[in-house]
Amino acid sequence: MGLKILGAKCALVCNPNFDILSNGGVLFKEGEILEVGDYAKLCDKHPKAKARFYKNALLMPALVNPHIHFEFAGQKQSFAYGSFESWLDSVMSERSQVLKRAQAHGQRAIQEQLLQGVASVGAISSYGLDRNILQESPLRVVFFDELIGASADIAPAFEAFSARHALSQAGKSPKFTPAIAIHAPYSVHKDLAKKVLDTHKSPVVSVHFLESQAELDFLKGRGGYFANFYAKHGLTAPHYASPLEFLDLFKGQNLLLVHAMFATKAHLEHAKNIANPTIITCPRSNRLLSGALLNLKHPSAVGLKTALATDGKSSNNNTLFLEELRTALFAFNTPLLEVLPKILLGATLHASQALGLKGGSLQAGFLADFAVFNFNAKADLQGVLHWLLHAHRVLDLYIQGELSGFGV
Repeated sequence: MGLKILGAKCALVCNPNFDILSNGGVLFKEGEILEVGDYAKLCDKHPKAKARFYKNALLMPALVNPHIHFEFAGQKQSFAYGSFESWLDSVMSERSQVLKRAQAHGQRAIQEQLLQGVASVGAISSYGLDRNILQESPLRVVFFDELIGASADIAPAFEAFSARHALSQAGKSPKFTPAIAIHAPYSVHKDLAKKVLDTHKSPVVSVHFLESQAELDFLKGRGGYFANFYAKHGLTAPHYASPLEFLDLFKGQNLLLVHAMFATKAHLEHAKNIANPTIITCPRSNRLLSGALLNLKHPSAVGLKTALATDGKSSNNNTLFLEELRTALFAFNTPLLEVLPKILLGATLHASQALGLKGGSLQAGFLADFAVFNFNAKADLQGVLHWLLHAHRVLDLYIQGELSGFGV
């Protein structure tokens, strides 16, 4: 593959400075960005490069959805919303029905991501039902085999997880990276989590953390909802002395802390001191389940980055990433033009970094994954705001420097 140049009326760099280039362009080769700058100057400098300019369009790094459950893509009305407790009860009773035809529903969810301009995902897989379809998809996938098992007899759960994770490892490729997810403190025995993390090295670990007040009460030994949950479902209750003891499982790890609306400053500081965490927030899911939203000031106050994700249809009405980003514009109590760069960096650069990928930004040395959208505004922050308010589908999507064929 030779040198190529893409350009557009507006190029959204998604670097830490959130630079916006009028008539900007990228030079790339073999899946890697080589240079970024003015489109015309790049063409003059590299006259033999194959060049394409999108006249009324926005060029940006392809979006990155770092937390999505494809296996539950068929869920519509089976799970209860309005409280975390009622939702979890409904999952326990209805999930087997929801998982029927998981692959067919997952295929549609993959297509949905591509049409939204998403090139990379962090896929949380509880059963391995989505492994093959994701391996065969155009998406760049960090595939998190999810560990669940609260029993003190950890051997059966460990063996089952190890067998499932071995299948993922066998399919490892440049675009498919096996990794590990620890579901949550209320669903995983600490000895099981420790053994899995000690035995199977993972480039990054994902964990649901303090998504609800009920979980915080459980970790602090206050009883509440989880006091009766295990007996009701015939399960053994795992035990942690505190939220900090749970976090200690992840010392030295690249860590995705998903949700964390009920995490305190002390929790976040501890996570930062022992690991390399990024907070992943899913605004619509959080509103539907716990009725709360992450306060963006809390991670920022301790120097943690935040990324955005859709979660799965298990806790959302859809997994349309652009709709999630629009919701965030209205949901977060931050001045509009101040929060806009945070949202878009959280869906590109910060999300890619959280997954251990070198993408999400138009910078030399980064992945040549690009999304092109219709754009008729001025190439400035106001123009980008109007684009996000109205964008629904990608015009073209490039993954590894190649047109994916899933554009509109």
